[in-house]
Amino acid sequence: MEDLFEFQNVCYRYPGHKQLALQDVNVRLPEGEKIAVVGRNGAGKSTLFLHCNGLYRPLCGQVLFRGRPLAYDRASLKRLRQQVGMIFQNPDNQLFSASVAQDISFGPLNLGLSEAETRRRVLEAAEMCDIIHVLDRPTHSLSGGEKTRVALAGVLAMQPEVLVADEPLASLDPWMRLTFFEILQRFYDRGKTIIMATHNLSVVRYWASYVIVLQAGRVVFSGTPKELLTNRVVLEQTELSRVWWKVDPGFDEETRAPATSPGAEDGRLKETRNFHFGEDGDWSI
Repeated sequence: MEDLFEFQNVCYRYPGHKQLALQDVNVRLPEGEKIAVVGRNGAGKSTLFLHCNGLYRPLCGQVLFRGRPLAYDRASLKRLRQQVGMIFQNPDNQLFSASVAQDISFGPLNLGLSEAETRRRVLEAAEMCDIIHVLDRPTHSLSGGEKTRVALAGVLAMQPEVLVADEPLASLDPWMRLTFFEILQRFYDRGKTIIMATHNLSVVRYWASYVIVLQAGRVVFSGTPKELLTNRVVLEQTELSRVWWKVDPGFDEETRAPATSPGAEDGRLKETRNFHFGEDGDWSI
């Protein structure tokens, strides 16, 4: 896997705070993956994300994008933010234009694109996010789910290579979450990279192809979902086992439930908090 971002000994402290928000972070974020970033509130997920598009600058260490250290002059940051789009947990923080169409067009127009190209990008992003029908509506009249999709469309209209999403599912109902993941899949299918903060185990297990775990500003794990979900040390250290499931000691033959009949339940590990680990390495709810 090629590295998209690499954090090298990165530290960051918010003004007026004594404690570091990021502490000696060394981690690589591979390109072309669906990356889930997990950790408790305050673990440093948002701070990490805001370093990815240059909104924050490390107190120590450096961030590399495709092998090159980030530069923080205006021209370099503009180029970076064309490639790295970001959506926040609260879409109201990103919507500021009078109408939906104006809001989505803001980014492309600031790139200096023509009106015709801007209009094309707005329609393409709106179609991808299924919001063609609200283009003429004022942004303040939208539902929470519509606002999230409009914020996402505004980022996609910039045609970034990377989408960084900071807990975008928090205000969405289950049906809108499915729609949101369908949009993400369309973006990913174009060869793009997605980095998303989440507390949801189903997202980690069934959506992500790579996982990073933060604790108190430090990266304590990076690897595949299966590697995380079978790593009792990390699960206990981060207390993920308390909120997701209780890991049985071992994962050996003694913990396997007896096979009853052919089918999906054969040979599964015994149930722990409604989660099962299958012969094929699959977690299910």
